[in-house]
Amino acid sequence: MSADDPSPGLRERKKRATRDALAGMALRMAADQGIENVTVEAVTDAVGVSVRTFFNYFPCLEDAIIRPGRHHAERTRRAVLNAPEHLTALEALSEALAQELAPIEEGHERWALQMKVLRSSPSLLPAFLAAQGADERALVAAVAERLGQDPETDLYPRLLAHAAIAAVRAAAEVWVASGRTRTFQSLCRDAFASLAAGLAV
Repeated sequence: MSADDPSPGLRERKKRATRDALAGMALRMAADQGIENVTVEAVTDAVGVSVRTFFNYFPCLEDAIIRPGRHHAERTRRAVLNAPEHLTALEALSEALAQELAPIEEGHERWALQMKVLRSSPSLLPAFLAAQGADERALVAAVAERLGQDPETDLYPRLLAHAAIAAVRAAAEVWVASGRTRTFQSLCRDAFASLAAGLAV
């Protein structure tokens, strides 16, 4: 653990636990009852905190379901920029995303519930896609910064970031379709290896 990323103290761990509990309860209730039948009050009552506490963590109920975590984009940006210089941009991005996505192995139930809610509540899709778009733009900016290029006018950072996202999405789809008989991490490694090889058959 570097000095720039210290181990969280007790207070920060408690805050993270509260945030996770609220997000998890909101998601489970939305999956069971439909998002239209869930209120912030019901979520906070179930967790045992105040409504004010909920809004300390999330601007709205939908945000708790769509974007339960914070600082993902910033952690990935730091990982890309702090990766060893001898790594290519693709390798740095692969390592950064592997670190950020590592918890998905244990949190597959949450991921499946989120997909269920999105299928049953299509009104959430625009916000979900907007959140994904923001994360993608942050990834483009991180790659561009590492390469000393312009995230708006240079092609390579955008191409690399979008290719990396496609690789992760493909790995996730195969992971679920195959019944998780392989680890998500191994599928991601294979996907990035294929990208590095130029998708040669």
